[in-house]
Amino acid sequence: MASLAVTVPARRTLLGLATAAFAVAIAGCQPAAGGGPAQPAATGTQVTSPASTATTALPTAPAVPATTAPSPSASPSATPSRPTRPTTATPAPPPPTTRPAPAPVPAGAGRIRPGVVYSGPATHYDADGGGNCMFDRLNDPAMPVVAMNELDYENARACGAYIEVTGPGGSTVVKVTDRCPECGAGHVDLSPQAFERIAGGVPGQVNVTWRLVSPASIGSVQYQIKDGSSAYWLAIQVRNHRNPIVSLEVRVNGSWVALGREMWNYFVAPQGLGPGPFTVRITDLYGEQLVHTVNLAPTTVQTTNSQFAQH
Repeated sequence: MASLAVTVPARRTLLGLATAAFAVAIAGCQPAAGGGPAQPAATGTQVTSPASTATTALPTAPAVPATTAPSPSASPSATPSRPTRPTTATPAPPPPTTRPAPAPVPAGAGRIRPGVVYSGPATHYDADGGGNCMFDRLNDPAMPVVAMNELDYENARACGAYIEVTGPGGSTVVKVTDRCPECGAGHVDLSPQAFERIAGGVPGQVNVTWRLVSPASIGSVQYQIKDGSSAYWLAIQVRNHRNPIVSLEVRVNGSWVALGREMWNYFVAPQGLGPGPFTVRITDLYGEQLVHTVNLAPTTVQTTNSQFAQH
């Protein structure tokens, strides 16, 4: 390997955030042990029109200038190291005496938009598909994934999105599974396999462009209820979605109520929503909505029979 080669140590632990009933310890980007159990089908699937009674503003995709990270002035050997931080699981809170409905959470247009080409440096690290998005580690470690820079990660909104990265050696499509807290706007930190595909033999760091894509055959949308969830505290994660998720709402007393999204990529009802099952509506970046029934079955991946349209 040439002298410019950079070894980027594994890093990242999950960031934990405080909830209304308990303190959540900060978790970095070091991926937690994963591997999900069997996947029972979720019941009830319905596609609704974007023009609904959602309390969440639907995003638009205006033509805006590309976000361009400045070209790195230092050589690849100056790429900063990434510290490893301990990972702490999110504890289940004690049951409260009352269970008020969570307040609506509006969703804006977001930083990563369709049709916009972004640019910045690309580096690589020892990614395995786990990380801050709290997806399971990959069964196929060669699958290309990426850690998104802090700004474009946008409080987990980028989690599960697919982007096409183009460098001096070609292009590849990667899935966002992690965040890079020390990376500036436009910077993408790739798995080694993805970096090799786009770097053209250049070690350590290259300049790239990247854009949001909507892949073809990826199967159906999935849900996972976080371990520790109960009738009194609920955390729902959306998985295997073709397009970025901008909101998740639950039907509460006849109305749609949007849940807040945590940095660790779960939508949370701090006081819970009862024993379930829950009628859940998710909205993607293009305004399409899907409605599913999700059971209170912590750690079990629930597979639906629908998927967002390809764009």
